[in-house]
Amino acid sequence: MAITVADFLRTLDAAAAASFRAMGAGGTAAIEGPAEKSKSGQRLVLRCGGRHVEIALAPLEPRRLGAISLPRTRLRIAFSGFSENEMRLFLSCFDSYYRRGGG
Repeated sequence: MAITVADFLRTLDAAAAASFRAMGAGGTAAIEGPAEKSKSGQRLVLRCGGRHVEIALAPLEPRRLGAISLPRTRLRIAFSGFSENEMRLFLSCFDSYYRRGGG
């Protein structure tokens, strides 16, 4: 993602709550984390009932395009206890929170 870890975390509460609501799981997600934090990244767990979403973040070198430098973060999302349709709904909503437009 073209985002810093700090910017990603700033948006996470709202993105997670809306994403759980979008898939019909209610908006009461508990965020635990960082469950693990190191120089190479961190791991967070979003819990909703007996199910959870694990998010692993790791900063990457910025992407340089001439004079422009874009921050980058490696993101891995793993689901536990959700159907394929619920995962698709979650990701669709979650992605919309991090989509940036220019203009």
